[in-house]
Amino acid sequence: MGRCKFMNDSTLYTLTYLLAQALGVYAVYKLINAFFSDKKTEKKIEVISFVGYYALTSSVYLVLNIPLINFIVNIIAIFSLTFLYSSTLKKKLLVGLLTYIFMICTEMMVVTLTGYIHFPIIERNNYDSVFGIVAVNVLIFAVSMIVNGFTNIKKGNSFPKAYWFSLLIIPLSSLVILAIIFQSRGLNSIFISISIGVVLLINFTVFFLYDSLARLYQEKQAKDFIEQQNIYYENQLQLIKTSIEATNILRHDMNNHLSAVFSDVTNGNIQEAQKHLIDIIDGYKKGEDFICTGYSAIDSLINFKLQFAKNNGIKVNVTASIPSNLKITSFDSTVIIGNLLDNAVRAASSVSENGFISVVMRYSKGMLLIKISNSYIGAIKRENGYLITTKSDKANHGYGLKSVKEVVEKYNGSLEIETGENTFTTTAVMYID
Repeated sequence: MGRCKFMNDSTLYTLTYLLAQALGVYAVYKLINAFFSDKKTEKKIEVISFVGYYALTSSVYLVLNIPLINFIVNIIAIFSLTFLYSSTLKKKLLVGLLTYIFMICTEMMVVTLTGYIHFPIIERNNYDSVFGIVAVNVLIFAVSMIVNGFTNIKKGNSFPKAYWFSLLIIPLSSLVILAIIFQSRGLNSIFISISIGVVLLINFTVFFLYDSLARLYQEKQAKDFIEQQNIYYENQLQLIKTSIEATNILRHDMNNHLSAVFSDVTNGNIQEAQKHLIDIIDGYKKGEDFICTGYSAIDSLINFKLQFAKNNGIKVNVTASIPSNLKITSFDSTVIIGNLLDNAVRAASSVSENGFISVVMRYSKGMLLIKISNSYIGAIKRENGYLITTKSDKANHGYGLKSVKEVVEKYNGSLEIETGENTFTTTAVMYID
């Protein structure tokens, strides 16, 4: 009779664990997705991966149930799941650690409050509270819903390394503290629960700080963008004003110019006539627009950058065929074109002779092509597959092409870089409805 009761209790606990673990895995899915906005894989692959995570962790728990092995399997599996999404390695590591910290703190608090205070980490765990296993997963799900209430964390990627180190050191330290607490003897359940609660609160603080940093960086980006746009628009207005003034002056003096040219031709002074015509054309070209598509954000930006390049002796060529109502935000177009032209102008300026910049923009059937070529001299530096800045302020520079790549991928596009014959070419292809 006793054996039958044991089997029933064991079966009940196993079934309850499997059902509760399904909710727990969904909570992990919600937690991870709270941090990432872009998936690298199809939805089907994502679902299969999380089902695999459920099968793996459930099997390890029910068959072995050794805390140290459970810890290793879970943290590796969660970290692996972050690679389903597009982001930096530092962010993936932080997300994996924070997700597991939220899970382990919740589990340890419930386990402690249900009377299971001490257990060896390298021996089989005999915890069998049905209520406890349900409560753990319900609370993890509640935590995941709270985390999903924060909206800025999806965009926090480009922090300085010192910030990332500060964010990562706290969850790493928390794991060590939790291990020490549960291996200590003579501590009562109230003290342990309070300690775990403090660790959980500290990690929620890290999460809050991460969200706040992401928001501040977004606000700074938006402010810098507005300031840049104002400069570009002011320059565009100045170019228009200069062009109008030159045209008005030319129109006012046209009769005199034509009379002088007619006189030169009549008297056989062809060279003087040609020189006079060249002067007229040069006067008309003052303040010229390199591009005039009707899309003011793009026009003002390219005209501003290329006017600066031309003033510094760089040969400029532009070919553009895009609609005035192109469905790309001015912010995104500024990130792409601004960064690429900044790099091009900087590289071409370092060439002593024959510096040039070529810009090609075409739009056809939903596909936008932006191709910028420039002369350069010297070696191209790469690190982990990325081009790295040669500027001295490496803490605040070097993110240009990374920012461009992120925006291009937002439009399901690709960014390609080619070098050869002292020519550097960057091609961005995007798909815009």
